Amino acid sequence: MKKIILTTLAFALLTTITFSQNSSQEPSKLVNDSNKTFKHSLNFCPGGIIFGVYAVNYEYLFKPHHGIVTRFDYEAIPKSYTDANIESNGVAFILNYRYHFSGELKSTFVGVYSRYKIYNGYGTLGSQDFDFNLKHFTMGVNAGKRWVWNSGFNITFQLGYGLATDNRNATPTSESIESILNAFEKKYEFIDPFFGELSIGWAF
Repeated sequence: MKKIILTTLAFALLTTITFSQNSSQEPSKLVNDSNKTFKHSLNFCPGGIIFGVYAVNYEYLFKPHHGIVTRFDYEAIPKSYTDANIESNGVAFILNYRYHFSGELKSTFVGVYSRYKIYNGYGTLGSQDFDFNLKHFTMGVNAGKRWVWNSGFNITFQLGYGLATDNRNATPTSESIESILNAFEKKYEFIDPFFGELSIGWAF
């Protein structure tokens, strides 16, 4: 699944670049206007909905070149990852600093991020019910680009990766339950240090 996601993001990036180049050649309300200065942007990731991930983020350019992003994700996880019929969901909180090379939101950028995820769920293995939580913390680096048009409409693409630590607790626990949860973590590929974004939104 991860290869499909990365391929989709790469294709979307190429499509976005082509769209932005074509738009800049035609008179339109979407034409870039260098006289406009945007310091805020509110975005969401429509493509993530296909995978049950709902993500929104807000960026504030507090100084030229320097932006801070806060992001919230909610993940609705299908039951099909193990034989234990696990019902689960996850939430993530991300803090991302971005350095914008152009000094404005419409720019290529690099940054660093921290992300805290927590997954909660329950399942049944044989006649034994159990519940669990998994805490996942990541720190990493990212790079990307934001396109902003005169209307405030913008598209952002970025990729990042980092180092992660996690902590899992199950109640009750047993070798069989831990084995099932190991399989769940392995098969559900969003539990990893990868940090991606292909979002649309409005700058103001």
